[in-house]
Amino acid sequence: MTAFQWIFCTLLAVAVLRDILLWRRGDGPRQLRLIRAAIWAAAIVAISNPDQLTRLANLLGIVRGADIVFYVLTLAFVAVSFFLYAQLLRLRRDLSTLASHVALREGKGGTSSEAPSTPRAS
Repeated sequence: MTAFQWIFCTLLAVAVLRDILLWRRGDGPRQLRLIRAAIWAAAIVAISNPDQLTRLANLLGIVRGADIVFYVLTLAFVAVSFFLYAQLLRLRRDLSTLASHVALREGKGGTSSEAPSTPRAS
């Protein structure tokens, strides 16, 4: 193994252990931690043995292992972009709904944070 492989496999192993320890503690969604740990483990396998990745790429009709990584990351980027855009639209819609409720409540004489000031008779 090269120095690059040793360094990055060690860093990724730390990431996997961190996710496993967080899984035991119960912080955050379990499925997300499990998926993240699986991705880190797959990265360790791909970095430590790049020939296996090239063999997988060849089975899929792709020449180089680096190309399959590029294709997967490109598709993942597009999928995450669409997901985040949908979440942004949902948050904007929810914020508009909330602003409408607040405006209607305060506009109909509901409880307002400021009391109307009336001039005193002198």
